[in-house]
Amino acid sequence: MTGDFAGRTVIVTGAAGGIGSVTAARFAASGAQVVLVDRSADGLADPAAAIAAGSDRPDAVHVVAADLRADGAAGAVVEATLAATGRIDVLVNIAGFFPGGEGRLHEAGRKSWDLTLDVNLRASADLVAAVVPVMIDAGGGAIVNTSSAQGRAGDIAWTSYGVAKAGVESLTRYVATQYGGDGIRCNAVAPGLIATAGALGRLPADKPAAIERQTPLGRLGRPEEIAEVVLFLASDRASYLTGQVIAVDGGMLCHMPPTG
Repeated sequence: MTGDFAGRTVIVTGAAGGIGSVTAARFAASGAQVVLVDRSADGLADPAAAIAAGSDRPDAVHVVAADLRADGAAGAVVEATLAATGRIDVLVNIAGFFPGGEGRLHEAGRKSWDLTLDVNLRASADLVAAVVPVMIDAGGGAIVNTSSAQGRAGDIAWTSYGVAKAGVESLTRYVATQYGGDGIRCNAVAPGLIATAGALGRLPADKPAAIERQTPLGRLGRPEEIAEVVLFLASDRASYLTGQVIAVDGGMLCHMPPTG
């Protein structure tokens, strides 16, 4: 997809590492001006430098530090992006939080629910609401949200996360419905367990191996495998695709669970 995003500006949240930084790098390699968003400017420094070093246009890599839970943060991200690049063509919501220590529903406290919903659902909705007026004025755009396999099926714990991600899928359909007439497409990707330090570090030690056994492809996913789907959904190659959630989970949810 080299050159697919030449002349376009792409905002990627959760860009300090994992899927977010890999996705931002892929957009930059495809010609985009990329705006990396995460809570800490320090956390963004290394990925931004690495992306710039590998780019023909190091000046096309921009950093915006923002706590997306805060009031006004989404608007500030949009303002900073417009000041730096003058346009917004693509928004990719990857920033997320996984409540690793959360047990079953009755064991999870309100604090865990509030944080998980704020980061995974409300922040995405706020950013979408902030960018759509810009996209409407420009005649269109593309939005890619991040759901999860846990938003599509029940699990033994982490209820708040699954509910938040199910909400992201509903948000995706509502945005696609409300703004399709404005030339704005909205889709989502639903990863299975991806082998990143952040994801693996929040799970019980035996969970990744159990997921591998339940996955037809027999392994965990890689960040670049999610990034490739995100780029497709944001590109003109997906010009008639909207309101959809694409599972990228190695087949984890496509089959009956093992009984033996």
